[in-house]
Amino acid sequence: MIGIIFATGMEAHPFLERGVPDGVVLRISGMGMAAAHAATEELIKKHGCTTIINAGVCGALDDGLERGSVHHVSVVNVDGTSSSVGVGRNGLRLVTVEKPVFQPDRKKELSKQADLVDMEGYAVAYVCESHKIPCILIKGVTDFGDGNGKEDIKKHIDPVSAAVAEAVAEVVDGASSSVGQNNAGYLNQTKQEASSTLLKKLHAFTKIEHTLFSLPLLFAGAWLGAGGQCPSIKTLLLISLVGLGARTFGMAVNRILDKNSDAKNPRTKNRELPSGKLSMVQGYGVALAGLVLYFIGCALLGTTVLKLSLVPLVPLALYSLLKRFTPLCHYGIGVCLAAAPLGAFVAVTNNLSFTPEVLLLALFTFCWISGFDMIYALMDIDFDRENGVRSIPASLGATGAQWVAAITHCVSIAALLFLVDGWLSGVSAAVSIMAFSAAYLPRIPVHVRFFPISAIAGIAGALVVLLGG
Repeated sequence: MIGIIFATGMEAHPFLERGVPDGVVLRISGMGMAAAHAATEELIKKHGCTTIINAGVCGALDDGLERGSVHHVSVVNVDGTSSSVGVGRNGLRLVTVEKPVFQPDRKKELSKQADLVDMEGYAVAYVCESHKIPCILIKGVTDFGDGNGKEDIKKHIDPVSAAVAEAVAEVVDGASSSVGQNNAGYLNQTKQEASSTLLKKLHAFTKIEHTLFSLPLLFAGAWLGAGGQCPSIKTLLLISLVGLGARTFGMAVNRILDKNSDAKNPRTKNRELPSGKLSMVQGYGVALAGLVLYFIGCALLGTTVLKLSLVPLVPLALYSLLKRFTPLCHYGIGVCLAAAPLGAFVAVTNNLSFTPEVLLLALFTFCWISGFDMIYALMDIDFDRENGVRSIPASLGATGAQWVAAITHCVSIAALLFLVDGWLSGVSAAVSIMAFSAAYLPRIPVHVRFFPISAIAGIAGALVVLLGG
């Protein structure tokens, strides 16, 4: 049993979003050594954990380290004492303190004894040492322990926590050769586990479960195509197959084309292709598998759908290239998603005689995801500017980008209101509008605004159609 300790929910969120694997117990301890000590004791005594991972963000005491970099720790000590605990053969030195370090003089003093600073690591390592069980410390750099520290943490905690989550998953899965060498005694990987690890990598690469959030829009398009009735189960299953294949193909091609850019970005460098967890051959294999599923579904839906099947593939294959040429790239993914209800409509009617209702649904979808993609891009505003990636946040700044996203979302809401038909439909519209509004609350982290808030807005929007009448 593996126990994982994060100090805060914000640090833990990206890992929780992936899903906690079997055989893992996760605890959010709260900040400070006392809280971390108690959480570690609980994992060992109550849950029988035999390996503990303490993960989260930290400050860098060495200015040569990169913000966003993720490090294993070899030794950790507590400030003001000579106590230290060894936790690995290769890694950086960590010092644990009682209060955050934001003063240059304090940083200079601590830099004589360590490379990184946090507020929990020593307590976790000490408890593990006393119980004679392995401890792994994984820390991501958000700040440099100076006067800008507080702002740096707020600004970078989301992407750095995402990078830490990838590193933790790598340890848990036993996928990294370096982890296998440094912690060979901790995690022994059988052939069955290796197979499971590959499946987990493929799952992380495709995020297939996110297809579930586009299905209501597909079903809504099919519902409108059937004149406000439920199409046959066979048709709905085939439409779902087409949607799954299209999204898998689009996601894989996007990751392939963005591999080099992702490798430079601290938030994305631990993705499967740039980190080497999956090979390019495997990436192309996933894209091909998605394409095969897509064409099988299209062929079974009829001649008209098959003839038109190449049309959605063009934006799916090319939308990720738009950010190299235009800040309007966010509308590229809008085109991809807007094709979903239109395609489902054609699958049921076998013609292109679109009704005003399905066109309004497509407009809602187009503006819904385009606006949320702009909000998501806020996480990379500095990286995009430094590396010539074109996006609306990079061009207009955070405030300007949110204004453009808000205008785009207003168009989406207007289209949705025209589709309201009955009180249940109206309730769904209200839920969708509330989700749109929540996307602009500063206290909500950007990654939460993008998911699950965007999914709630989209699903509720589809239900406006499905619950109408």
